[in-house]
Amino acid sequence: MSAQAALLLDADNLSSASDVDEAFRHLAGLGLAVSVRRAYGGHDKLTGIKDVLRAHAMRSFINQGKGTTDVALVVDAMDLLHGGSLPSTVAIASSDADFAPLALRLREAGMRVLCFARREKADDDALALAYDEVVYVDVAARRPAARKSPAPARTPAPAPAPAAKAAPAARKVPARKAVLPAGPDAQPLLQAVPGLRTGKPMPMNDVVKQLRDAKLLSKHGKLATLLRPFAGEFQLMPEASPTQVQWMGRRTS
Repeated sequence: MSAQAALLLDADNLSSASDVDEAFRHLAGLGLAVSVRRAYGGHDKLTGIKDVLRAHAMRSFINQGKGTTDVALVVDAMDLLHGGSLPSTVAIASSDADFAPLALRLREAGMRVLCFARREKADDDALALAYDEVVYVDVAARRPAARKSPAPARTPAPAPAPAAKAAPAARKVPARKAVLPAGPDAQPLLQAVPGLRTGKPMPMNDVVKQLRDAKLLSKHGKLATLLRPFAGEFQLMPEASPTQVQWMGRRTS
């Protein structure tokens, strides 16, 4: 029997059919059967995705007015928890960090808690702290499927050339290192977080704290956005839900 999972959807936040489909695809890829399927939101939002909700047999819960969707989801989740109806894996589909207390409470109960979010709406750092895994559905949906490269066509072997006097072997020149010191634009970041100069991965939380202490990153600023101009110099790992930062050096073209 497959391992079970619950999917609780904040339809006021994730209201695209493709987002819902991507969440189910990811859970299926983990070998999880979704036994609890529920969507919460306003009437208009739920009506807008009624076809995908029906396709995935999700139960809909209409909120009691503006701002009550989050409360409805949390109350239902706690009822399921205390009733012993929540499986060991719970996925909350929302970019809203307001569900962080619920995620932490479920993790205290021994459950694995995932988050499905849209990167354009999410506070990456806040979600990474609260959940076991964060999956950005808008990024995963754009990722192209791997293609097999066609096998190279066989060409007839050329006729042997007449023997010629061997040319002297070329002198080998040692290759230059591809990594150069960071440009002036990256220097303030490296001065604020000197541990990055080692080239070894550092915990993202440590990097964010030191950058905020140095006033290079605002309280609600996103690390991924700050590092975007330094293409190729910094790497966030792993790609789906980064928890570490590594300085790769400035590479030659």
